[in-house]
Amino acid sequence: MNDLRDFLAWWALALIAGATVAVGQIAHKMARLDLEMPSDPVKLVAWHKRRKWLAITELSALPAFATLATAGRVYFDLPPILGVLVTMGLGFVGFAMLIDAAKYLFQKRVGIPDGEGEGA
Repeated sequence: MNDLRDFLAWWALALIAGATVAVGQIAHKMARLDLEMPSDPVKLVAWHKRRKWLAITELSALPAFATLATAGRVYFDLPPILGVLVTMGLGFVGFAMLIDAAKYLFQKRVGIPDGEGEGA
C-alpha cells in the first residue's frame, strides 16, 4: 500500500511539473511579446501585462524542470548520477529563463525602462 502512495505522489509531482512547463510554453507562444514597447497607451498596458506573465512563467521553469528530473529519476529507478546529469541539462534551460525573469523584475523594481539595461 505504501508503494502505491509513493507512486501516486511522484506521479502527481511529475504531472504538476509537466503541466507547469506546458502552461508556460503555451503562455509564451500566446504572448508573442514584441521586443520594442508600443507607443499606443492601450497596447503599452497590454504589453506590460504580457511581459509580467512571461516573467512568471520563466520563474516557474526551473523548479518545474528540477521536479521533472527528480521524479523521472525516481520513477524509472535510474542511477543518481544520471539524475544529476538530467537535472543539469534541464537546469541549463531553466536557469536562462530564470535569469531573464529576474532581470526584468530587477529592472522594474529599480525603475530602469525595458531595453536600457541591454548590452551593446
